[in-house]
Amino acid sequence: MENQEQEELNILSGKGYEFETILFGKIKKWNTGKMTLGKMLKLSRVFIKIKIDEAEIFSQDPSVMIAAQYKSVSDNAKLLVDAVYIAIETEFPKWVRIMSFIYKPIIKKHLLNSINSAELSEFALRLLQNSDYKNFLNSTVLMNGNRPTKAIPIEKTV
Repeated sequence: MENQEQEELNILSGKGYEFETILFGKIKKWNTGKMTLGKMLKLSRVFIKIKIDEAEIFSQDPSVMIAAQYKSVSDNAKLLVDAVYIAIETEFPKWVRIMSFIYKPIIKKHLLNSINSAELSEFALRLLQNSDYKNFLNSTVLMNGNRPTKAIPIEKTV
């Protein structure tokens, strides 16, 4: 029970999700930090590129399903590592972010070779919780309602 309460506190306080990998023989703790609008925008640009054929993934034919799973991994593994990197990059020291042309490929390669599918699934669920897209959509609707002039729907202009 305490663990769930701590997770909720981390979400509300913007602390983010923490996970571990072994980097150069030592345990390295990575933290997603506060999910800002800029980070959500960068992540959304990566998420849109993800390609999955859901009909094939959930097919009853095992040969189609397995082939689709392999294709999904080959098409999306690097995109998912990009998403993990974007989620953790704001937690790096400033000098690492400045020298990103050196450190970014090293960190991405490390993440690609360290995170398994179960950890990626857990990360995706936590990222979704921390992003709080529902509140973002509510904010967008509220801001849309506060405009001085209402937009005319396209259907009425045609």
